[in-house]
Amino acid sequence: MNDEEIETEEFIEDMQSDEKLIEVCPVCGSPELYFEAGGVEGLYHCKRCGYIGAFVIDANEEMMELIQKEYNASATEAE
Repeated sequence: MNDEEIETEEFIEDMQSDEKLIEVCPVCGSPELYFEAGGVEGLYHCKRCGYIGAFVIDANEEMMELIQKEYNASATEAE
């Protein structure tokens, strides 16, 4: 195994620990989502950025903060 594969395995093992995961928006990292049932699957709506979609991220606190930081940085650059 090379170093990259070892790091990936360690990351996966860390994610599978007893750490609490939160469903967050894949765009802005906000946990303020609501699920709207309908159709075959239903969709998540983000109260912060307006994202609508079936995909959300199960993230720990650290990952959520990284997504939010990246989103805020890109929003600042767009201004």
